[in-house]
Amino acid sequence: MKSSKAFSLLYHDVEKTYIVSYLPIKNIKNDTTVAYIVSYVNNPYIHSIMYKYVIINILALLTLIIIAIISYYNIKHHFSLKEEVKKKTKQLLVKKNELEELVKAFDKNVIFSKTDLKGNIVHVSDAFCKISGYEANELIGVSHNVIRHPDMPKEVFKNMWETLKLGKTWFGEVKNRKKNGGYYWVFTKAEPDINIDGKQIGYYAVRQDITAQKEVEELKKNLEQQVRDRVSEIVSLDKEIQDTQREVVFTMGSIAESRSKETGNHVKRVAEYSKLLAIHYGLPEDEAEMLKQASPMHDIGKVAIPDAILNKPGRFDKLEREIMNTHSQLGYDMLKYSDRPLLKMASIVAYEHHEKWDGTGYPNSLKGKDIHIYGRITAIADVFDALGSDRVYKKAWELDRILNLFKEERGKQFDPQLIDIFFENIDEFLEIRDNFIDE
Repeated sequence: MKSSKAFSLLYHDVEKTYIVSYLPIKNIKNDTTVAYIVSYVNNPYIHSIMYKYVIINILALLTLIIIAIISYYNIKHHFSLKEEVKKKTKQLLVKKNELEELVKAFDKNVIFSKTDLKGNIVHVSDAFCKISGYEANELIGVSHNVIRHPDMPKEVFKNMWETLKLGKTWFGEVKNRKKNGGYYWVFTKAEPDINIDGKQIGYYAVRQDITAQKEVEELKKNLEQQVRDRVSEIVSLDKEIQDTQREVVFTMGSIAESRSKETGNHVKRVAEYSKLLAIHYGLPEDEAEMLKQASPMHDIGKVAIPDAILNKPGRFDKLEREIMNTHSQLGYDMLKYSDRPLLKMASIVAYEHHEKWDGTGYPNSLKGKDIHIYGRITAIADVFDALGSDRVYKKAWELDRILNLFKEERGKQFDPQLIDIFFENIDEFLEIRDNFIDE
C-alpha cells in the first residue's frame, strides 16, 4: 500500500463552509486506489474568503465584458473613421482639381506678375505674356522696366515705389510698351509680396486691360478739340453772324447734312415739317416760326464726326455707334453758351431730337414729356424725311412703309399726340415733300 497525492475541495452548506481533504491509499502491486483518508476542517474565515473570491471573479468578468464592448466600438469606429478618411480624401482630390482649374483660368485671364525686391520679374501669367507680346522666358529675371512706355511720367513710378516700400497698396493707370513697339493701357493694383514668415520677398501686381477705354477717351478728347477749333473758326470767320443768325443757322445745318452726303433740301423739308407740326400742336405762330429756323441745326454736331464714320455705307460697329451718338452732345455744346433765343432753341433741338418717348433714346434716355416739345417735333420731322430720302447706307423707303413704321412707333419712339396730328394732316406734309423734292 502507498499513498498518492492528496487534494482538497471547498464545501459549503447553508450555515458553514468546510475544507475537505482527500488522501488516496493505493495498492502497491497494481497502483489502484483502495481507500481515501478524509479530513474536515471548519474555518470561520473561509466563508468571507469565499464571498470575496466570488466578488473578485464577478468583477473580473464585468471587466472583461466592458473591455469587449469597448473593443467592439473601437473596431466599429475604426472602420467608420476609415470610410470617413476615404470620403474626405476623395473630396480633397475634387477640390484640388477645381483649384488647379481655377489657377489655369487665373493664369489665362488675369494680367499678373511678381518681382523680387529689386524689381526683377520672377513670374508672369499667360495673360501678361499675351498682352505684352513677350514669352515668359524673355521676361523672367529681367527688370520690369522692359515694358515701361516712354510716355509715362517718371513721377508715376516714383510714387508707386514709395507707396510700396511703405507696405501699402498702389493703384493707378499705366501705359506699357509691347515687344513690337506698340502700347497697351492697364489699371494696376500693386502690393508688397509677404511670405508665411511675415517677411517681404518682393512685389506683385494685378492689372485690368483698359486700352479700348483709353483710346475712346483720347478720341473723344480729340473730337472735343476739333469741335472747339471749328466753332472758333466759324465765329472768327463770320463777324456778322449775330446780325444774320437765321441765315447762318440754316447754312450750318446744310453744311452738317452735306458732310453726310445729304442734300440741302433735307434741312428745308425738316424745317417746314417742324413748323407745320408746331402750328397744329398749338404753339404760337412766332414760336413755330423760330422752330422752323432752329430745326436745321439738329445735326450740327456731325461736323465733329470723322468722315470715315459719317459716310460709312454699312452698319456701325459698337465703337462707331458710340462716336456717332456723340453728335447730339457735341451739337448742344456748340450752341448752349449763346444767350440768343434762336440758338438756345437750336441747342435743345440738337440735344434732344434723338430721345424717344419710351425712354430708350440718347443721350440722356429722357421719357415722355420730359423730352422738350422742340425735340419731340423735330424727331418726327427728321425721321419722316430721312426715311423717304436716299442715304449712303440705304435707299429711300416707300411712303406706305414709312407710315406703317410711324403707326408702330406711336407711343414708343414718338409722341403719340404728335403722331395723331401727323396722320390727321398727312396731305400737308406730302405737299411740302413734293415742293422741295431732291434734284
